Amino acid sequence: MDTKVSTPRSYDSQYDLDVGDLVEKERIHRRVFADQDVFEQEMDQIFGKSWIYVGHESQVPNPGDYFSTQVGRQPVVMTRHKNGEIYVLENRCPHKGALVCPDRNGTAKHFMCMYHGWRFDGDGSLISVPVQSGYDGTEFNVKDPKNGMRQLPRVHNHHGFVFASLSPEGLDFKTWAGEGLRGLDNLIDRSPSGELEVIGNCYRTVQNSNWKIFLDNMSDGMHTSFVHHQMARAAQRTLEKFKGRARPGGLDVAAMLAGEPDQMAKIDLVAHPHGHFDMAAFAPELTGEDGEHYKAALIARHGADKAAAVLKQNFHNVMMFPTLVMQQSLQQMRVLRPISVDKTALEIWVFRFKGAPDSFTRRAITGGNLANSPSNVVAADDFEAYFRVHQGLKGPQSEWISLHREANRDVQVGEGSFKGATGNSEVCMRNMYKAWREYMTAETTRREI
Repeated sequence: MDTKVSTPRSYDSQYDLDVGDLVEKERIHRRVFADQDVFEQEMDQIFGKSWIYVGHESQVPNPGDYFSTQVGRQPVVMTRHKNGEIYVLENRCPHKGALVCPDRNGTAKHFMCMYHGWRFDGDGSLISVPVQSGYDGTEFNVKDPKNGMRQLPRVHNHHGFVFASLSPEGLDFKTWAGEGLRGLDNLIDRSPSGELEVIGNCYRTVQNSNWKIFLDNMSDGMHTSFVHHQMARAAQRTLEKFKGRARPGGLDVAAMLAGEPDQMAKIDLVAHPHGHFDMAAFAPELTGEDGEHYKAALIARHGADKAAAVLKQNFHNVMMFPTLVMQQSLQQMRVLRPISVDKTALEIWVFRFKGAPDSFTRRAITGGNLANSPSNVVAADDFEAYFRVHQGLKGPQSEWISLHREANRDVQVGEGSFKGATGNSEVCMRNMYKAWREYMTAETTRREI
C-alpha cells in the first residue's frame, strides 16, 4: 500500500511526508488533523477496519424495529429480526444502491426499496422482486444471499452494546477492546438489574473541527480551569443555593471544573493498547433515600464486595478508540461520526438503569441537558476551543503539535497500559496517536516509536 500523502487539496504544503512520519513520540504533525488526503486514508484504514459502535439493543426492542446510522462511510441499519436476533446490514438496495431505510428509526414487517420495490427480510435476505419473470434465463437468483441487503462481515453484541466492522479480517472484538471493556462493563454493572435502555433520541451536534480534536480533549484535564472557568463558577454559586436540598443533575461535576490545574492533577489517567483510555474522577454522590435504595439494589445483585468495587470505579471518561466515549456515573455515552476533515457529528445518548430509582433517570437527563444538549452551557465552550484549534492548524507555517507534557514520567501498569504521573499528563493523547499510526501504516513496514 502506498502511504505517501499527496499535497493537500486546500492549501500548499512545504513537505511531502510519509503518513508514518506524521506521528512521533512526543509530537504530531498538523496534517494529522488538517489534511484531506489523510482523512480519506483514515476512513479506509481506521473506520473501514476497526470495530465501530453501532447502537444498543434497546433501540430495536421488538421484531421489525430498526435503527439506521453510519459505520465509517457506509450507511448501515441495525435490525431486530423476527427470530429475535440483531443484524447489522448495509443500508442499500443491491439493485441500484438506493437507501432502503432513510429514516433514523422505525418499525417495518419487511423492508422495501422505494425505487423499484425490492423487498427484504429483517436479516437482509431478498424476499421478492417485481416482475420476477424479467430475470428468467439470467444469472440473477432471488434466493442467492448475495442479492440481499448484505450483512456486515463482523458484528459483536457485548451485553447489548452492538459493534461492527466493515472488514472481514482483523483483531477479534475482545482483543481489540482489551482493558477498554472495564469501562463498558462498569456501565452495565451499575444497573441493579444488569439491563440498560436508551432514553429517547440522542443530542446531536456538528463540530467544525477534526474528529480527533474532540478525542484529545476527553483526556485533557488541563483545559478545564481555563475553557470552563466562568461556567463552573456559576455552577458553584448555584450549588450554594441548594444546600440541604436535592441538587440538579450535573451541577456537581460542572462546579468541579472551576478548580486550579493542580486539582485536575489528582485524577487518574490510564492509556491502554489500541488507543483506548480511561479517566477516573467526578462521581456524583449517592446520598439520600434513593441513593441508599440504589446501593441496596446493587448489593442484592452483586453482593456487598462487588457492589462496592463497582461504585469505586468512578470513571468520568472512558474512550474506546476511535468512536466511543462513555461517562458511566452520568449514564451517558458520546459517539463520534466523522463527516469530513473539518466536520464531526457528535451524538450523546443517555441511558436508564433498569431497577434504579426514577431520580437517577431524571438526573441523567438533566445532566445531559446541562452538558451535552445543543444549548448546553459546558460543551459550547469546548466546541469553540476545537474550532480555534482546527483553524490554527490550517496554516502551513507551524508544522508540529506538542504532546510533551509529563512525557518522561509515564508509569507502566499492565501489559501495554500506562498511567500518567498526574492527571495533567498527555499520556492518553500520545497513546492514541501511536495507535492511529499503527492503523494508518498497518500494511507497511514501520519504524518503532
